[in-house]
Amino acid sequence: MNGITSIDDIHVKPHQTSPHSTTPSLSPRLSPSESFYFNHFPHRSSVSYYPECKVIPNPMSDFILAENTSDCHLEEIKVEGTSDNPVTLSEQSPMSVFRGEDMGDGWESGEYRGTDSPLFMVWPEDSDEDNEESRFNVSFRAASQEDKEFVCPLALKKIMSGPSKTLNGLEAKTSEAPKVLCRQSLGLVYITIDENYTEGTLELLSDLIQPGYYPPRDITTHLLHNILLQPQCPHHLCVQAFSLLMRSQRHHRVDTTTVPWDWNLLTTVMANSQDSADRQRCSVIRMFLDYIVQTLEDDFQAKRSGSALNQSIAKSLLSCDQQFSQVRDVIKWLFSAISKSGERKDRTKEGAEPIRIVCSLQRMLSLALEVDQSPALSSVKLSQELFHMLISNVTLRAQRMLLLESLQNTLLRWKLLELLLDYSCPLKTTVPMSLNLLLHFMKNCILAPDSMDGAERWKKWEELVSYLWMLLLGYKATRGSSANEQRARSSSVVFRSEDKLSKPDIHEAVNSFLLRSVDDIGQALPAHVEESLTYLQDYLFEVCQCYNKNP
Repeated sequence: MNGITSIDDIHVKPHQTSPHSTTPSLSPRLSPSESFYFNHFPHRSSVSYYPECKVIPNPMSDFILAENTSDCHLEEIKVEGTSDNPVTLSEQSPMSVFRGEDMGDGWESGEYRGTDSPLFMVWPEDSDEDNEESRFNVSFRAASQEDKEFVCPLALKKIMSGPSKTLNGLEAKTSEAPKVLCRQSLGLVYITIDENYTEGTLELLSDLIQPGYYPPRDITTHLLHNILLQPQCPHHLCVQAFSLLMRSQRHHRVDTTTVPWDWNLLTTVMANSQDSADRQRCSVIRMFLDYIVQTLEDDFQAKRSGSALNQSIAKSLLSCDQQFSQVRDVIKWLFSAISKSGERKDRTKEGAEPIRIVCSLQRMLSLALEVDQSPALSSVKLSQELFHMLISNVTLRAQRMLLLESLQNTLLRWKLLELLLDYSCPLKTTVPMSLNLLLHFMKNCILAPDSMDGAERWKKWEELVSYLWMLLLGYKATRGSSANEQRARSSSVVFRSEDKLSKPDIHEAVNSFLLRSVDDIGQALPAHVEESLTYLQDYLFEVCQCYNKNP
């Protein structure tokens, strides 16, 4: 083209933009693949693009050439300092390069700060007729296979792996302690609060509460008191306020100095909820309790890991030693929620709200059991209080089962079951809690019938089997925590002298249970009840066998 027949005929013309410039320039024609790279990655420097090559302080601002220092050695390009002497490219290789050492000390001293992208040679495939000529209009047909494989694979790998490393470094630098939002950034929020523009307040806070930033106490207090617990506030705005409160708690947990609620507020809200039958209001109460429990648990875990439970919110509000009257309030609210759960027959989300309130209150009881760091003594106090409330207020089996199944502390559950079964047993005993006491309950306990049973009188015997299973599993879990006594081979029960059983004793207890049930209902128990009793018997047989092997 234009009389050029070899690479020796290519010369660099002087730069035309400045009449006083002595900088030569090249205006190569890029291939389609090269054009795509330079259009989409104009920001890449030569170092990040091709680390194996050395960047040269070239006086040509539009050109950066490099040499490969590991695979092959390319001929130098002779560069003259003035525009009167053209730059001659070597015949050795179509991919010509500058050597860094020819350019003086500028590169070694780090003075070069070029930002232009490197000249990237892409070897066209033999079958690609559109790229038969290079940017210098020279055919690459004669290039060796080794030269063709020189650029693409490694360069592409470096390009693809570069951004992820950079992002990881940025993420590591941004991991800092969360900061409270300043009043300047909350200026518009305070304006919307003064104007009583709730939608604007929630929208602005939704943008401001982000990882690393949390609102001050007056903002969380406004979200809780004036939006979530405001009876006139629409329900969807209450849901948004609850979401922001939980998000703020996730970014920065509150403590005794920053908590936006107190016991008086909780007491007032729960007292008003007793007279409210509105389902949406019940949902608001549930969200309020969820937020309270979340603040209690987060602070409890943080203080327990730091051995500072005495400064926790739960210690100041739910201590069985210091604030047992408030723990009694939680138990009252719990039984009230249980009674309301029986009134809701629908299985929709709104109908499940009383159940969720029960779970939140049970979590508060679990914290009350552990915050004094004496769970054995606290479980005795709580189980007795729960037992007295149970026998005086709960008459339906479904409510009793809901209370027992929702108890989240195993120790508290089997303590309550022991009191309940002893109350239902006409023949009293002084045997402490053990497997022998379980056999005593199996032989003698008689539960009161339920008014909802009708002709299905066998259900109270099914309830008794469930109690025995829960008592056994709870006793097994708590006794299994001791490390000073022998353990069973296939279970975690730690055996004591009171746990020694014999197979005749087990047979006698099971037969007594079956005979008493037949005398009561006039027929055999349903198959699933007998099956559950059989599983219990087999388990006790296994315990008996293990005890005999490990006396």
